[in-house]
Amino acid sequence: MNEVSNFCPNVLCDPALVAKLSNNPPQPTNPPRNNTGRPIPGFPEDFQPQSSTPSARALRSRQEGGGEMKGLPGRDLLAPKYHIHNGQGDLSDFTLYTNISNADGTAQYDTHNLYGLAMLTATRNALLARRPGRRPFVLTRSTFAGAGSRAAHWFGDNKSTWDDYRTSIAQLLAFAAVHQVPMVESDACGFNGAAQERMCARWALLGAFMPFYRNHAVDTAPAQEFYVWELVAAAARKAIDARYRLLDYLYTEMRRASRTGKPPVNPLFFVYPGDERTFGIDTQFFLGDALLISPVVEDDAEAVTYYLPDDVFYNFWTRERVRGAGANVTADNVTWTDIPVHIRGGTVLPLRTASANTTAQLRRNNFTLVVAPGLDGTAAGSLYLDDGESLEVAEDESSDVTFRWDGMTFRADGMFGFATDVVVESVVVLGEGQPVTREGSWSLNGPFEFTLQV
Repeated sequence: MNEVSNFCPNVLCDPALVAKLSNNPPQPTNPPRNNTGRPIPGFPEDFQPQSSTPSARALRSRQEGGGEMKGLPGRDLLAPKYHIHNGQGDLSDFTLYTNISNADGTAQYDTHNLYGLAMLTATRNALLARRPGRRPFVLTRSTFAGAGSRAAHWFGDNKSTWDDYRTSIAQLLAFAAVHQVPMVESDACGFNGAAQERMCARWALLGAFMPFYRNHAVDTAPAQEFYVWELVAAAARKAIDARYRLLDYLYTEMRRASRTGKPPVNPLFFVYPGDERTFGIDTQFFLGDALLISPVVEDDAEAVTYYLPDDVFYNFWTRERVRGAGANVTADNVTWTDIPVHIRGGTVLPLRTASANTTAQLRRNNFTLVVAPGLDGTAAGSLYLDDGESLEVAEDESSDVTFRWDGMTFRADGMFGFATDVVVESVVVLGEGQPVTREGSWSLNGPFEFTLQV
């Protein structure tokens, strides 16, 4: 909640008078706690009580060097000639006035959109000072270019409506695939208003396949926790079970995003750039490049029409092979606890053999590798492993494993720096008939291979 705000409706308001009349902030009921002077572990000296550092707490310019690039002089910052028609009124309404100066002499008119980015950056730096070397988790509503390298983002105060449920997919694609903010989500079941049972069931399923996932509502809204309705609870149990089994796949995709910028979520045309029929699709998406998510999007519907490119796919839930023809497909009788998900042919999907209630528990479960051969009969995938909390991980402390299937031989090779007792206990090869499973106990501390007749 890092948007700078103001309870004055416009620049004609008297802030002191508004604060007095509305008793905002209210007078404290208890006197302020005395500063004990005890040191605060993990923070620098100038943050400590009664710091001896001369510059502590002093306002100081953050601009280094001799530059004075702080905006052209003589501008009317409250009513500029280029007037922006903001949907909420003038730019100064209910927020810091645009003519207010910052500590370094810049004006809010020029820097207002950076406020959230600056705040999340300061928060991240504070967490790193408190826990050096360990990954901080910062969740922000306000963002700017570059925010994705420092924080997760939620899409703000949406509504408990089918329209906002649908819109969340386009928002996901915009932020994760275009704006380079990979850890994103829309509040499942909506933030404002009263959530409807069937809509909430659909949203519980959809949200589980977004990088960040939570059910979150305003305190004045009726209860909408997944357990409120048995139908929604059943949908959520199925979705969360699948999400936890897929967390290592998603973790691997997030690692790629942090190192190469490759999106963890893709619109269909990112994966099939030569298929112009994918260009306008904003109600389906790929999680990574292996999982195609095609949720039911119409109000109270139990059917969905979705697009399958000219390729081979496999039903994630049943493992059935489906040949896409570059055309729309209609799925009927999609129950309130179902969501169409397909594995793209040509990929290898790492799954934990079982879900868990916590990620710590999950990390003790073994793996199943699902091989989904492409049209040429081959498949490839990867799995990244590390300790899950170190900020900087050396190559000899992590594993980046590549899986390959050539139609007869399965190979795992790559870098194996992360020592683990977890093993691959089965490899499942999909095809036109029943899946073929090879049981085993292959260590992830080194390469392995085997041949299999399918």
